[in-house]
Amino acid sequence: MRTIFILFMVASLVVSCKEEKKTETPIVSESKKISTTTTEQPLSTDTEQFLATSIAYFKNCKENAVNRNDCRNSITKMISEFYKIEDFKNDLGEYVIYDSIQPIVAQSRAWEKLGNASNQDVLAKAQNTANAGKATIAIDVSESYGQVAMILEGKLTQSNAWQREVPNAAVLVNYSADKSFMNKPLSYAFKSPQHIVLYTKK
Repeated sequence: MRTIFILFMVASLVVSCKEEKKTETPIVSESKKISTTTTEQPLSTDTEQFLATSIAYFKNCKENAVNRNDCRNSITKMISEFYKIEDFKNDLGEYVIYDSIQPIVAQSRAWEKLGNASNQDVLAKAQNTANAGKATIAIDVSESYGQVAMILEGKLTQSNAWQREVPNAAVLVNYSADKSFMNKPLSYAFKSPQHIVLYTKK
């Protein structure tokens, strides 16, 4: 009888240990899921709401546009309001069309040219200036109406297309509003780093 009781206790302990191991497995698996990295960076609620609203407004504007110049100041408006700057307004206090951004920053002493996006150090510096709260933008200088992207707070992300680590960005795409985005790598805005120049406000 004593032997049977001892065997029963041993069997109970074995079963108990197996049950503990089963409950531990999902916890380890879940922790691995949490540590998985993504390309998107966490944005503050206010920033996310502002950018989402700006993109939605731009898409709606383009859908209902009557002539070519409609919505062309949406980009300067978003950049100005996001960074709280007055650089892209005319004498009447109106936002200029986005074509004006390139000549304004190129000629203004208030803006510093960081360099070409083909340079990894320039891309890193652009992310650092954006993280420091400075207005930082990327411009396609191959044409006078080249696309403009905003650099957002975040971190560099490896881009296979560019073969470089690129900063976090948001952009309103004038030729195709549906391609506008926020909180994605800068390489989503341009096919290659060639002709892409970055500027930051001093």
